[in-house]
Amino acid sequence: MSKILTFLLGFLVLSGPGNLFAQNHQGPWSLEDCISYALTHNSDVRQSELALEVSKATQAQAKAAILPTGRAGVSHGYNFGRSINPFTNQYVEEQIQTSSLDVSSNLLLFNGLQLQNNIKQTTLGVKASQQDLEQAANTVSLNIALAYLAILQNQELLEIATRQLTTSQEQITRAEKLVNAGVIAQSTLADLQVQAGNDELEKVNAHNNLTTAKLTLMQLMNLPAEADFQVQPLNVNSLAVGTYDKTAAGVYEIAQKTQPAIIGADLRVQSSQKLVQAARGALLPSLSLVGYMGTAYSSAVPTSRFVADGTGFTTQDVASETDYVLVNGNRQPIISTQQVPNGQMENFYYLDQLKFNLGRYVGLNLSIPILNGWQTRNRISNAVITRKRAEFAADNARIQLRQNIEQAYTNLNAAQTRLETSRKQADASAIAYQAAQKRFENGSVHFVDLNLAKTNYDRAQLNMVRARYDYVFRKKILDFYQDKPLTLQE
Repeated sequence: MSKILTFLLGFLVLSGPGNLFAQNHQGPWSLEDCISYALTHNSDVRQSELALEVSKATQAQAKAAILPTGRAGVSHGYNFGRSINPFTNQYVEEQIQTSSLDVSSNLLLFNGLQLQNNIKQTTLGVKASQQDLEQAANTVSLNIALAYLAILQNQELLEIATRQLTTSQEQITRAEKLVNAGVIAQSTLADLQVQAGNDELEKVNAHNNLTTAKLTLMQLMNLPAEADFQVQPLNVNSLAVGTYDKTAAGVYEIAQKTQPAIIGADLRVQSSQKLVQAARGALLPSLSLVGYMGTAYSSAVPTSRFVADGTGFTTQDVASETDYVLVNGNRQPIISTQQVPNGQMENFYYLDQLKFNLGRYVGLNLSIPILNGWQTRNRISNAVITRKRAEFAADNARIQLRQNIEQAYTNLNAAQTRLETSRKQADASAIAYQAAQKRFENGSVHFVDLNLAKTNYDRAQLNMVRARYDYVFRKKILDFYQDKPLTLQE
């Protein structure tokens, strides 16, 4: 339910350190106080929060995958012995110092929409994780409400046990006067004292049950046990009792549109479908835009070079180093005339080399999948299986929800019948007990009859209290399935 999730996230921001809220809390705890504290301290809720963070990280990774990739590299080394001069491409026998710098980038233009489908899949996964968090919050809230009602019920049962003990003690006081007056026997007084002892034991048991109920609620809240822990009272007698305003089918129709478990299951079906589409995209070709820029340096290159100035050429006679003629037995090199560009020698150091050797490349890479050991086909098969499992899980979630609602609706009708019957029983037993008390004081009935009337009255009161709280809880379950606020007030 979105209201619970919104409240939970807001409370996490505003509450600060976990125990600060409990330490600053004054007076009895309301149901809303208990739920808000439990939602920030329950381990299941925290685990769901972490799962949501993982889903968001996966989504961010999927979105980042669509961005270009880039890398830069720098290397520097020494060559010893025989190596190649990178400028003359000839072998040299000397130590050479080399460096290289390069940067490259790759932009995926198309790969069968795999990246786009992965983004959609992970986005749906985040939404499903949000529903998981909301479902965890709902479960905690329901458990807190049940434990809260158990405290209220046991408080009322303790009040009844206290009244029963007080009544028995008052009967003993009156019986003592009747014994002194000779109206009843001493054994009757002893029977009343035994009954008072039983009532006192019932009060002790009721008090212990109340203590246990409080401890249960505090443990569900993950709140350290407090001896003075109190909850705000509730007048359940003010709650309307009658036929529920919707049928089980009507409740289910609303619940399957609002329950986080159903919404999350449907989102996972959609997510798994995107997984199948992404897997099938691997069968299509992929197209990438690539770019490269790099340069290099070598110490084998002379530190100076001739650079033409563009002003023209100069005619020079150049003697060949290999061609010659024999004149009187002597080798005379052949002289040729060459046009040499005008210019001068310039320095050719490290940075000059890097600038001179700078190269660039831009291109397109097309990759067509042909065979890859059936990996793509297996990936598609696994994705299809994952989708079917998600569909089965969604169907099972709906079946479970429908069965839970049908059971809750049946339980509510039974609780309503029990409550109406217990109220009639309580009214009748109260009249019978009052009449038996008067007849006992007049000496017209035996203690056994009085005790039977009191036992029936006590049992009727207890049954009515249990029936009231059972009815309230059953009704709130059906309300909760319809995304109604979890409150104990009409």
